Amino acid sequence: MRILVAAAIVSMIATAPPVLAQERSEPRDSLEAEVRRLKERLDSLEQMLERLLAEGRDTAQMQDELAALRAAARAAAGAGAAADTTPTQTSRTRSLQRLNPEISVTGDIVGTYANAAGESGNATAVPREFEFSFQSALDPYTHTKIFVTREQDFEIAGLPEEADEEGRGGFEIEEGYLYWVGLPGRIGLKAGKFRQEIGLYNRWHTHALHQADRPLAAVTFLGEDGLIQTGVSLASPAVSLGPATQTLTFELTAGTNDALFGDGTEPSFLGRFQSFWDVGRNSYVQLGATGVLGEDDDASLEARLLGLDAAFRWAPARGAVYREFQLKGEWYFAEQDVGGAVETGHGGYGQVNLRLDRRWIVGARADFLDGYGAGPTIVQIVPSITWWQSEWVRVRLQYNYVRVEGGSGNHTLLAQVVWAMGPHKHETY
Repeated sequence: MRILVAAAIVSMIATAPPVLAQERSEPRDSLEAEVRRLKERLDSLEQMLERLLAEGRDTAQMQDELAALRAAARAAAGAGAAADTTPTQTSRTRSLQRLNPEISVTGDIVGTYANAAGESGNATAVPREFEFSFQSALDPYTHTKIFVTREQDFEIAGLPEEADEEGRGGFEIEEGYLYWVGLPGRIGLKAGKFRQEIGLYNRWHTHALHQADRPLAAVTFLGEDGLIQTGVSLASPAVSLGPATQTLTFELTAGTNDALFGDGTEPSFLGRFQSFWDVGRNSYVQLGATGVLGEDDDASLEARLLGLDAAFRWAPARGAVYREFQLKGEWYFAEQDVGGAVETGHGGYGQVNLRLDRRWIVGARADFLDGYGAGPTIVQIVPSITWWQSEWVRVRLQYNYVRVEGGSGNHTLLAQVVWAMGPHKHETY
C-alpha cells in the first residue's frame, strides 16, 4: 500500500510541470483554481488505488503500469515546456509607488512665559518649526535626503538680541544632499547642503533636541540653526585600535555661515576626529575634536574655531527603552581676525539626561558663554522634563534661568509639543 501511494504521488508531481508552465503565462489569480484541480486529481488517484487494492491486482503489474504512466508524464511535460514559449506581458503600474520618496512631517509648537529682570512677564506661543522630510534610494549606490523647514524663534528672557530675534521668513531648504553607499574601503561620501560634523548636536534637527533650545555657545559661535553649508563631506571607515574605534571626517564647503564668516562665500575647511569605545556591556564613552577654518570674500575676516566634546551613555542591554543615563558636554574656542584686530571667545555646556521609564525623561543643561570681545559672561541653567505620549507625540516642560554678568536673573517657562507622521518619526538627522 505504501509503495502504491508513493508511486501515485510521484506520478502526480511528474505531471505538474505542464500545469506550472501554463501557470506562468496565466494571471496570478488563477493559482487558486490550479490548486483545486491538483487536489481533485490527488483524490481521484487515491480512489483508484483503493479500487485496485480491493480487486487484488498483482503488485508487479501495477508497478509496470505506473512506470508507463511516469514515462508518459515525462514526455507530456517535455512537450508542454517546449510548447509554452509565448512571451507574456504584465502591467507594472501598481509598482510605480515604489518610485515615490518616503515623506515625513514634523510639527513643533512652543509656548513661553518670559520674565526679564525689572520687566513685567510676557506670554506668547509660536509655531517654532514645521519640517517636511523626503528620503529615497535613488539606485543601489546612492540615497538622498531633503528637509524643507519653516522656523520661528521664541523669546528667552535675558539672552542677547542676536540670540533670540524673531522670525526667519518662509520655507527654506534646511538640508538637501545625496550620499553614496558601498564605496570601496567603506568610505562615506556625500554632497549637497548639510549639517556639518561638529560637536554632538549640530547634526541634530531642532525638534529632536533634548531641550527646546540649542546650547548658548553653539548659537553664538555657529549661528541660530547651527553650522549648515553646501559642499562635500568625506568620512573614513571606522578603524579599531585596541579597545577604541576611531573615525576621521573632512569637509570642504562654501563659507556662508554668518556667525563664523560674515557675508563670505569663500571655501571653508572642517576636520573632525572621533574616538569611541565600550567600557562595559551597557556603557560607552565618546571623545571628539573638530577644527574649522575660513574667511570672507575679501579676506578682511578670518575665522578659526576649535570644538571639543565628550559623551558617556549607560543603558541596560535588555532595557534601553526603560532606563538610560547620558552625560554630555562640549566646549568651543573661537577666534576672528577682523582687519588685524583679533577677537576671541569661548564657552560650552554640560548636559545630563535620565530616562525614568518608557515615557518619562528628566534632564538639565548648564551653559557658559564668554563671547567675542569684552562682552559680559552669561550663565544659563535649563532643567526639563519630557513625556512621550506615544511614538508620534512628545510633550515637554522646560525652565530657563539666565544670568548676565553684573545683572539679575531672568526667568522663562516653556511648554513644547512635538508631533510627527511618516516613516521617519522624530529623526535626529
